[in-house]
Amino acid sequence: MSDIRFADSHAHLDMPEFQTDQSQVIQRAWEAGVELIINIGISLANAAEVLNTAQKYDQIYGTVGIHPHGVGQLQETGIAELSRWATSPRVVAIGEIGLDYYRQRAPAEVQKHWFQRQLGLAQSLNKPVVIHNREATADTLAILRKYAPGLPGGVMHCFGGSYAEARAFLDLGLVLSLSGVLTYPNADPLREVVKKLPLEGLLIETDAPYLAPQPRRGKRNEPAYLLYTAQTLADLKGVDLATVAQHTWNNTRRVFGLEAAP
Repeated sequence: MSDIRFADSHAHLDMPEFQTDQSQVIQRAWEAGVELIINIGISLANAAEVLNTAQKYDQIYGTVGIHPHGVGQLQETGIAELSRWATSPRVVAIGEIGLDYYRQRAPAEVQKHWFQRQLGLAQSLNKPVVIHNREATADTLAILRKYAPGLPGGVMHCFGGSYAEARAFLDLGLVLSLSGVLTYPNADPLREVVKKLPLEGLLIETDAPYLAPQPRRGKRNEPAYLLYTAQTLADLKGVDLATVAQHTWNNTRRVFGLEAAP
């Protein structure tokens, strides 16, 4: 696999699940050909860890943002703090931000307020966004139609929606990131959607330590397992693994503004 390189567009390398063996996890990723990882922040509390990991490894970049689960107690001072973290050159996006009406750990109106405040921050910093959307597509789209024109791009993390939804996000200039869910036996509807989508609009991700692909399902996920999702995508598109790797590598670097990076 050494001649093929992969980009994991969404992993959480600073979760407690990786506390004891993070360096070994990253080494296994590298050995599997995963040469770029976007390490995703979810709170002010883990921003320092995310940035530290990104500074420690050349092939890892970070994002900072407040996940919708954590916005219930957010204050305006938190946005200012987020802005300070985001000035690091190793921070390539604002995220993971968005709406989650499945667990609804904060009221919908509160989630929408802070989603919009963070989108506005991304606009002011000219940073792309990483978006969490769970059972909130209508509101997510309505908000993004206001903000996306002023953003340099963004990612719909763990996309699992319909073809119409996919087209709506793509038409806003966003890209869709596919997780290990693509490999699950009950994901036939998603696979049918993906068959119709252009490779130019797709990324792949692990969401590690979550959503391990089918061959590893039930275990802790890690970036080395990205290859299972990549192979499933290649099979769906009728192309070889190298083609999927190259397209998703290029797409990841483009959306996160890394095209000029070594």
